[in-house]
Amino acid sequence: MFQPYQDLLTAFAEEIGLEPEALLITEEVVIDGLPVGLQLDGQDDEADVLLCSLLAVPNPQRWTETARLLLQANHLWSGTCGATLGMLPDDDMISLSMRRPLRDLTADSLAVLVAKTADIGIAWQEFIAERESSDAAPAFFDAVAPLRA
Repeated sequence: MFQPYQDLLTAFAEEIGLEPEALLITEEVVIDGLPVGLQLDGQDDEADVLLCSLLAVPNPQRWTETARLLLQANHLWSGTCGATLGMLPDDDMISLSMRRPLRDLTADSLAVLVAKTADIGIAWQEFIAERESSDAAPAFFDAVAPLRA
């Protein structure tokens, strides 16, 4: 494992009260039932830390509504606070992911980023998993300032 990434995960685990050795093995944190996976992409000064959560499979009866809102949320990351919503091709599972340069992260900033990712993921997970049609997007989505031309 790339030493700067290992050092970050160790410091992060200590910051949030996890066992560093366990986090180095799993590279996953579970917040309010939502797993947030961590992964290193690259091995040099340009390496990124990837964060990813699997959210839910949309209800087929709400497919169009869900897909439309997910695409709107991805537009300039306006409804994801900088993350990207995607779909796994094998089973239509919706994922939430983001990346940040390793060199820019500290244990504290990674803790904030993981917590924010979990908050956003849980909000989208609840929306995606709804069985009935709903106009209610995740609460933070409505609070995003509209784009200006």
